[in-house]
Amino acid sequence: MAGDIAHHLDAASPPSAPGIYRPVALNERLYQGEILERAIEWVPKYDDASPDHVVGVEPRLHRLAIVMIQECDLAQDWSRRTSEVRIVTELTCVLLCPAFPADELRTAQDINNKRWEPIRANKNERYQYLAEVPKELDGISEGHAALLIDFKSVFAVRTIELYRQLRMTGAPRRRCRLETPWAEHLQSRFAAYQARIGLPRDHFVPENRRTEAASR
Repeated sequence: MAGDIAHHLDAASPPSAPGIYRPVALNERLYQGEILERAIEWVPKYDDASPDHVVGVEPRLHRLAIVMIQECDLAQDWSRRTSEVRIVTELTCVLLCPAFPADELRTAQDINNKRWEPIRANKNERYQYLAEVPKELDGISEGHAALLIDFKSVFAVRTIELYRQLRMTGAPRRRCRLETPWAEHLQSRFAAYQARIGLPRDHFVPENRRTEAASR
């Protein structure tokens, strides 16, 4: 009897890993950690002859971007926006980070193998590596390769404008959003990077650096 139970336990499938992503429907609010495709940032256009003179705006298309605003702020904004889509709330803008296929951004920034390993393990404070998106968890059922975010690169879109874009046919497509605790993990690392402080000197300076500094 005990042997039969042990055999059954050995044959049982291992528990499935929790899903990192969840699809997002068209009529839902924005979420912290949501991945959007083709979001448009409106950028001022300046007069070539007078660089301080704004002559219009130009659209800057982001292939993929991820929402970085706190979840509670997005929820509170949505509770007011459902009754009046053009209302201007305290959440005037949505902060986003461009997202790129991991291998593409790695090549563009010439990241070597030594730097890449801690980046891929999310041990480098500047970057966030996101797992590939399975087709069944993608809002457009296409799936996507692993993504990489550089926290140095951010942009903002007015909240009323971003929701307008989401309501338009052929405008930004809602791919998926990060589940808990991955959304919070992303936000925590982003906040830590933005809060970093550059010191004029280290608390501990190796002896060889002391000698070099003294000889200058």
